[in-house]
Amino acid sequence: MKEKNKVLNIIILAVGVILFLSLSMLMSNVHDGSYQGIITELQVLVAAVLVISVKKMGFFTALILCAYSMFMAFLGFIMGTKIAIVGVLTSGVTICILCAIYLFINRSEKQHKELLKQYEEMIDSNRLMREKDETLQILAYQDEMTGMHNLVWFREQIENSIRQNTEFTMIYMDLDNFKTVNDKFGPEVGDSALKIYADRLKAYCGNKYLCARTSGDDFALLLTGTSTEADILNIIEQLRKILGEPVAPMGVSSIAITASYGIAAHPRDGKDTDMLLDNAIIAVYRAKANGKNMPCFFSQA
Repeated sequence: MKEKNKVLNIIILAVGVILFLSLSMLMSNVHDGSYQGIITELQVLVAAVLVISVKKMGFFTALILCAYSMFMAFLGFIMGTKIAIVGVLTSGVTICILCAIYLFINRSEKQHKELLKQYEEMIDSNRLMREKDETLQILAYQDEMTGMHNLVWFREQIENSIRQNTEFTMIYMDLDNFKTVNDKFGPEVGDSALKIYADRLKAYCGNKYLCARTSGDDFALLLTGTSTEADILNIIEQLRKILGEPVAPMGVSSIAITASYGIAAHPRDGKDTDMLLDNAIIAVYRAKANGKNMPCFFSQA
């Protein structure tokens, strides 16, 4: 593209120089003042086109041509052609006009570049703000350690379902005796084990169920729509298999864990988010009290 523009500028310069010099030669052979005026106007037009089209190179080329025209007119005036003084003045005025045009073009281009720069900076600023908003939203809704959704996000999903008057069931899971893992192997091993369990839950839930890590060793699932008791117990049985499979975080010996499950359904077991979560946790505690590693429906707690 730049090469094409360069060739085009050279062609415009060449044509402009030829036209200007041809008009100068014609001027020397014309003695009628009216025709000389027309020729002078055409020369001014050619010079202006050079400046506007080719910018800097056109400006300097036009200055040289006008200076040449002024010099020739001045020689004619010295040699006794009084009317030639008009050519000298016309060339001087033309040079002033060309300078004004060139300065205006330069100023306009500078303003255009500044506006373009400001526009690009505004676009970058908006992009950065959007990225920051997205990052803040991710941080607000994501559990930093496991990468799962967090309690804030989970509560929002519950509230959305309640607003839409949708039936749903919550399965709240609390890992049994997980404190002993931290006490025996240390918190780093415990965190590593939680990440493994979180990855397993995310893989199992996929796009079928909504899941989140709600606190230290607690997780929760949201089953939208109507679920029978048999459906829920079947899902919990699959969750027991997923969580019951031993893990070996950070090279420690195999760890096997179980969980207790509390089930609360909307709208039967609560009509707002806090009540549903509280009732699901109550059901978890009842499951733990009954021997752990088992489900408990709030309606049966």
